[in-house]
Amino acid sequence: MIEQILQDEFQINSLQIADIVSYLNHNGWQAVPHPNPYLLVFQGGTDDIGNPIQLVLPIQNTYEDSRRLIAKAINLLAVLQAKSPQEIIKLITQTRTSSVTS
Repeated sequence: MIEQILQDEFQINSLQIADIVSYLNHNGWQAVPHPNPYLLVFQGGTDDIGNPIQLVLPIQNTYEDSRRLIAKAINLLAVLQAKSPQEIIKLITQTRTSSVTS
């Protein structure tokens, strides 16, 4: 069974969209155009049948569905990288820290 993080868990509340975007950029994800100006969409490889894998984030943390989209993104990254959601959150936080100190 794959561990998942829930949208109401404290750890995702401390994540900022900019930190997740920075992490995605550092790990080869590419921003792709999307008609909804309130969403950020990233593509990072293909699935088992060759379809592009896309990750969707809100453009800011304050939208009603922001936590749900962030939780979904963290869970997707955890599955793709064979890590726990908590490890992904830690990696995102480390990316933020290294970006600030650089």
